[in-house]
Amino acid sequence: MKRALLALLFLSGCATSGYGHLPADQQADVHRIETYMNGVTGMQASFNQTGPDNGVSAGRFVYMPAHLRLDYVTPHTMELVAGDGHLVLDDMDSGAVTHLSLKRNPLGLLLHYPIRFDRGIQVTDVRRGQGSLQVSVAEADNPSQGLLTLQFSDTAGKLLLIGLQGVDARQNHFSVSLGNVVEGVTVTPTVFTPPGG
Repeated sequence: MKRALLALLFLSGCATSGYGHLPADQQADVHRIETYMNGVTGMQASFNQTGPDNGVSAGRFVYMPAHLRLDYVTPHTMELVAGDGHLVLDDMDSGAVTHLSLKRNPLGLLLHYPIRFDRGIQVTDVRRGQGSLQVSVAEADNPSQGLLTLQFSDTAGKLLLIGLQGVDARQNHFSVSLGNVVEGVTVTPTVFTPPGG
Protein backbone atom coordinates (compact mmCIF):
# COMPACT_ATOMS: atom_id res chain seq x y z
CA MET A 1 0.00 0.00 0.00
CA LYS A 2 2.82 2.38 0.84
CA ARG A 3 4.36 1.68 -2.57
CA ALA A 4 1.04 2.67 -4.13
CA LEU A 5 1.01 5.91 -2.16
CA LEU A 6 4.58 6.76 -3.11
CA ALA A 7 3.69 6.17 -6.78
CA LEU A 8 1.19 9.02 -6.39
CA LEU A 9 3.85 11.20 -4.82
CA PHE A 10 6.61 10.69 -7.37
CA LEU A 11 4.65 11.61 -10.52
CA SER A 12 6.29 14.04 -12.98
CA GLY A 13 4.99 15.91 -16.02
CA CYS A 14 5.60 16.22 -19.75
CA ALA A 15 5.12 18.19 -22.98
CA THR A 16 4.96 21.89 -23.87
CA SER A 17 3.34 24.66 -21.89
CA GLY A 18 -0.26 25.78 -21.99
CA TYR A 19 -3.59 24.93 -23.55
CA GLY A 20 -3.74 27.38 -26.46
CA HIS A 21 -3.40 24.42 -28.83
CA LEU A 22 -6.80 23.09 -27.78
CA PRO A 23 -10.11 23.78 -29.58
CA ALA A 24 -11.97 26.81 -28.26
CA ASP A 25 -14.60 24.76 -26.39
CA GLN A 26 -11.90 22.80 -24.55
CA GLN A 27 -10.01 25.98 -23.70
CA ALA A 28 -13.25 27.26 -22.17
CA ASP A 29 -13.55 24.05 -20.14
CA VAL A 30 -9.99 24.40 -18.83
CA HIS A 31 -10.67 28.01 -17.86
CA ARG A 32 -13.82 26.88 -15.99
CA ILE A 33 -11.72 24.35 -14.09
CA GLU A 34 -9.11 26.98 -13.19
CA THR A 35 -11.85 29.33 -11.96
CA TYR A 36 -13.52 26.58 -9.95
CA MET A 37 -10.33 25.34 -8.29
CA ASN A 38 -9.21 28.84 -7.37
CA GLY A 39 -12.62 29.57 -5.88
CA VAL A 40 -12.70 26.63 -3.47
CA THR A 41 -12.65 28.10 0.03
CA GLY A 42 -12.54 24.75 1.82
CA MET A 43 -13.40 21.18 0.89
CA GLN A 44 -13.79 17.98 2.86
CA ALA A 45 -14.57 14.49 1.57
CA SER A 46 -14.06 10.82 2.18
CA PHE A 47 -11.64 9.15 -0.22
CA ASN A 48 -10.71 5.74 -1.55
CA GLN A 49 -7.31 5.28 -3.19
CA THR A 50 -6.17 2.44 -5.43
CA GLY A 51 -2.49 2.07 -6.28
CA PRO A 52 -0.38 0.22 -8.85
CA ASP A 53 -0.37 -2.94 -6.71
CA ASN A 54 -4.19 -2.73 -6.50
CA GLY A 55 -3.86 -1.97 -2.81
CA VAL A 56 -6.81 0.02 -1.49
CA SER A 57 -6.68 2.69 1.19
CA ALA A 58 -9.27 5.08 2.53
CA GLY A 59 -9.68 8.05 4.80
CA ARG A 60 -10.53 11.76 4.91
CA PHE A 61 -9.55 14.38 2.31
CA VAL A 62 -9.24 18.09 3.17
CA TYR A 63 -8.38 20.69 0.53
CA MET A 64 -8.17 24.42 0.10
CA PRO A 65 -6.19 26.26 -2.57
CA ALA A 66 -2.45 25.57 -2.09
CA HIS A 67 -3.00 22.99 0.69
CA LEU A 68 -3.97 19.33 0.96
CA ARG A 69 -4.33 16.87 3.82
CA LEU A 70 -5.11 13.15 3.67
CA ASP A 71 -5.84 11.27 6.89
CA TYR A 72 -5.62 7.54 6.16
CA VAL A 73 -7.57 5.11 8.30
CA THR A 74 -7.26 2.04 6.04
CA PRO A 75 -5.18 -0.09 5.89
CA HIS A 76 -3.57 1.74 8.83
CA THR A 77 -3.20 5.24 10.21
CA MET A 78 -1.14 7.68 8.12
CA GLU A 79 -1.17 11.44 7.77
CA LEU A 80 -0.18 13.29 4.61
CA VAL A 81 0.12 17.09 4.56
CA ALA A 82 1.15 19.00 1.44
CA GLY A 83 1.66 22.70 0.77
CA ASP A 84 4.27 25.45 0.59
CA GLY A 85 6.30 23.34 -1.86
CA HIS A 86 6.66 20.36 0.45
CA LEU A 87 4.90 17.12 1.33
CA VAL A 88 5.20 15.20 4.60
CA LEU A 89 3.86 11.68 5.10
CA ASP A 90 3.76 10.31 8.64
CA ASP A 91 3.19 6.55 8.80
CA MET A 92 1.98 5.97 12.35
CA ASP A 93 2.24 2.20 11.89
CA SER A 94 5.96 2.13 11.13
CA GLY A 95 6.93 5.46 12.65
CA ALA A 96 8.52 6.52 9.34
CA VAL A 97 8.20 10.14 8.25
CA THR A 98 8.80 10.90 4.56
CA HIS A 99 9.63 14.42 3.31
CA LEU A 100 9.31 15.27 -0.39
CA SER A 101 9.63 18.40 -2.49
CA LEU A 102 6.63 19.24 -4.66
CA LYS A 103 8.80 21.09 -7.17
CA ARG A 104 8.98 18.13 -9.56
CA ASN A 105 5.83 16.39 -8.34
CA PRO A 106 2.55 16.67 -10.27
CA LEU A 107 0.68 16.70 -6.98
CA GLY A 108 2.21 20.16 -6.74
CA LEU A 109 0.17 21.17 -9.80
CA LEU A 110 -2.88 20.92 -7.56
CA LEU A 111 -1.26 23.06 -4.87
CA HIS A 112 -0.34 26.26 -6.70
CA TYR A 113 -2.38 29.37 -6.02
CA PRO A 114 -3.69 30.60 -8.23
CA ILE A 115 -3.90 27.45 -10.33
CA ARG A 116 -2.90 28.29 -13.91
CA PHE A 117 -2.61 25.61 -16.58
CA ASP A 118 -0.67 27.84 -18.99
CA ARG A 119 2.53 28.55 -17.05
CA GLY A 120 5.00 25.68 -17.21
CA ILE A 121 2.12 23.20 -17.37
CA GLN A 122 0.80 21.31 -20.38
CA VAL A 123 -2.86 20.36 -20.72
CA THR A 124 -2.63 17.05 -22.56
CA ASP A 125 -6.31 16.10 -22.68
CA VAL A 126 -9.80 17.40 -21.92
CA ARG A 127 -12.72 14.98 -21.86
CA ARG A 128 -16.40 15.69 -21.43
CA GLY A 129 -18.94 13.02 -20.59
CA GLN A 130 -22.56 12.87 -19.48
CA GLY A 131 -22.43 15.10 -16.40
CA SER A 132 -18.63 14.87 -16.15
CA LEU A 133 -15.50 16.75 -17.14
CA GLN A 134 -11.83 15.90 -16.72
CA VAL A 135 -8.52 17.52 -17.55
CA SER A 136 -5.08 15.87 -17.75
CA VAL A 137 -2.03 17.99 -16.98
CA ALA A 138 1.71 17.59 -16.62
CA GLU A 139 4.81 19.67 -16.09
CA ALA A 140 5.85 21.05 -19.45
CA ASP A 141 9.62 20.73 -19.16
CA ASN A 142 10.00 17.07 -18.17
CA PRO A 143 8.72 14.94 -21.08
CA SER A 144 7.20 11.50 -20.59
CA GLN A 145 7.64 11.41 -16.82
CA GLY A 146 3.98 11.23 -15.80
CA LEU A 147 0.49 12.65 -15.85
CA LEU A 148 -2.15 13.94 -13.42
CA THR A 149 -5.88 13.92 -14.24
CA LEU A 150 -8.45 15.94 -12.30
CA GLN A 151 -12.01 14.58 -12.50
CA PHE A 152 -15.18 16.60 -11.93
CA SER A 153 -18.90 16.11 -11.95
CA ASP A 154 -20.52 18.79 -14.11
CA THR A 155 -24.20 19.22 -13.32
CA ALA A 156 -26.26 22.23 -14.41
CA GLY A 157 -23.02 24.10 -15.11
CA LYS A 158 -21.61 23.48 -11.62
CA LEU A 159 -18.29 21.67 -11.22
CA LEU A 160 -17.36 19.48 -8.26
CA LEU A 161 -14.00 17.76 -7.79
CA ILE A 162 -14.64 14.01 -7.47
CA GLY A 163 -11.32 12.34 -8.21
CA LEU A 164 -7.67 12.28 -9.20
CA GLN A 165 -5.87 9.80 -11.43
CA GLY A 166 -2.27 9.53 -12.47
CA VAL A 167 0.53 7.52 -13.97
CA ASP A 168 4.22 7.84 -13.21
CA ALA A 169 7.29 7.39 -15.41
CA ARG A 170 7.28 3.64 -14.72
CA GLN A 171 3.65 3.41 -15.82
CA ASN A 172 2.41 2.84 -12.27
CA HIS A 173 -1.21 3.98 -12.03
CA PHE A 174 -3.14 5.36 -9.07
CA SER A 175 -6.65 6.67 -8.57
CA VAL A 176 -8.30 8.60 -5.76
CA SER A 177 -12.08 8.86 -5.75
CA LEU A 178 -13.88 11.34 -3.50
CA GLY A 179 -17.26 10.84 -1.86
CA ASN A 180 -19.52 12.89 0.40
CA VAL A 181 -17.82 16.05 -0.87
CA VAL A 182 -18.68 19.19 1.11
CA GLU A 183 -17.57 22.60 -0.17
CA GLY A 184 -17.39 25.94 1.58
CA VAL A 185 -16.28 24.48 4.90
CA THR A 186 -14.15 26.53 7.26
CA VAL A 187 -10.74 24.89 7.50
CA THR A 188 -8.47 25.91 10.37
CA PRO A 189 -4.99 26.68 8.99
CA THR A 190 -3.36 24.46 11.62
CA VAL A 191 -4.96 21.47 9.87
CA PHE A 192 -2.21 21.87 7.28
CA THR A 193 0.67 21.99 9.76
CA PRO A 194 3.04 19.15 8.74
CA PRO A 195 3.58 16.30 11.20
CA GLY A 196 6.18 17.38 13.71
CA GLY A 197 5.82 20.97 12.44
